[in-house]
This record gives sequence, structure tokens and C-alpha cells, in this order.
Amino acid sequence: MNAGNSEPKVRTPDPTDPTDTLKQHVAGMSDLAVGMVQDGTRALLTNDKALADSVVSRDVPLDRFDVAIETESMRLIATMQPEAEDLRTIGAVIKIANCIDRVGRLGFDLAKNLTSAPETADGTPSDVLRKMEEKGRAMVRQSIEAFLTDNAPLAKEVFALDDDVDDLYESLETSIFKQLQKGGPSSERLAHYLLAGRHLERVADNACKIAEKAVYAITGERRPEYFPALAHRATTGVRPAGHTH
Repeated sequence: MNAGNSEPKVRTPDPTDPTDTLKQHVAGMSDLAVGMVQDGTRALLTNDKALADSVVSRDVPLDRFDVAIETESMRLIATMQPEAEDLRTIGAVIKIANCIDRVGRLGFDLAKNLTSAPETADGTPSDVLRKMEEKGRAMVRQSIEAFLTDNAPLAKEVFALDDDVDDLYESLETSIFKQLQKGGPSSERLAHYLLAGRHLERVADNACKIAEKAVYAITGERRPEYFPALAHRATTGVRPAGHTH
């Protein structure tokens, strides 16, 4: 495949193709992981112990998914002796499954971060956390969708979205630090929220990693070959249009 071809090659997965079947297992694992992040965040914000326990219990099937995907990937490499795009795809599956496992583990960590400390009078931190969770979850889903449909442009869009999550995390820090200076019974909850924000920022980071591997599987391009054209401050130092800081 010509790595310089910018035309998207979007297709419907073929259920008879073993590599597509493997990718569908990745999609199933992703659904489990993002559900853990969603419910882990909700459990923290509402101090819902039952929901938190439910998230923690999903860590076992998440591990099983990871092992099964790796095992099947190795089997396909041994039996198919894939080349070119098929080999890149199987290699990407292994890497992506690892990122998805990390996403699920971050949901696990969120669920383990409950506190009975009272909510703050200013609800900004909880509102920001909800937005971070929604955006991070959407980024993971978009990365996986791009991988399933061989849509490299869709995957590349994910990188710029990471700036939005970074901006939210900055606003979370600002709000929390201002409230911590005032002290009070909500300080413990604010500390837990600050840690939760870091977890959610890492969910977005892993979505970018998934997108990176998806692009490589589809086009053969490595990130430095296409990324400078994107305005992403973490790598290029350039802010997207409309950002002032």
C-alpha cells in the first residue's frame, strides 16, 4: 500500500476474514473498558459503592479479553504467515488491546477512588470531570471505529481532540486549587477529584495511542510522517486555531 495516499479507504468489516474477526474482539474489549470508565466516574461522583464494586468486578473479564486477543493474534501469525497490511493489522491489534486494557484499568482506579467527603459548594470540578469522561470515552470509540473501518482520516482527527481534554484538566486544576486554599470538609473530595482528572486525561492519551496504531495498520505511516500537519501542542508546540493559551 502507498503510505502517501491520502484517500480514505473505508470499508465494512468482513465476518469471514480472520483479521476482521480479531478486530471485532478488540471492539468488544473496548466496549467493556469504556463502560468501566463511564461507570467508574459516575460511582466516584455519586459515591455509589455498588456501582464501584460492579466496575471492579469487570477487571477479570477485561484481563481475559486481553489474553484471548494476544493468543489469537499469535495463532494467526503462526498459521497465516501474514504480510504487509495483514501483518500490520495483527501487530496493531496487540498494541491496541494493551491500550484498551489500560483504559479499563483507569476505570477500575476511578471506582476505587470513592470518598464519603461532602460535595463542594462549587460544582465546577464534578462538571469538568463529567465532560472529561465523555470526551475521553468518545475519543476511544472514534479510534476503534477508525480501526474497524480502515478510516485513517477519522483516526487522525482524534489527536487534536486531546487538546480539549488537556484544557479541561487545566481548568479542573485551577478550580480545585482555588477551593483547596479555602479549606473545609470538602478538601478530601477535591483531592480525589484531582486524581480522577489525571486518570481521565490518561484515557484520552490512550485513545491517541489507539489512533496512532490504527493509522499505521491502515496506511503503513508512522506518526512523525503525518503528525506535523496537525496542530497539537504536546508534540508540535502549536495550538489549534481559536486557542489562546
